[in-house]
Amino acid sequence: MEASTFKPWETIQFSWGVGVRHRKGGWELLILSNGQEWDVSKMNVILHDNGIEFI
Repeated sequence: MEASTFKPWETIQFSWGVGVRHRKGGWELLILSNGQEWDVSKMNVILHDNGIEFI
């Protein structure tokens, strides 16, 4: 059996929904207030309380 790397997850609440990321890493998933889930693991994004920046 191979050992796996443990990465603690963080969820951050914003006015538009929730962002999920590794504690010391990038954003992985955005869950919008209407229920949509966006996989942003391969994108550079900056999250603000008033929106999402795709850079």
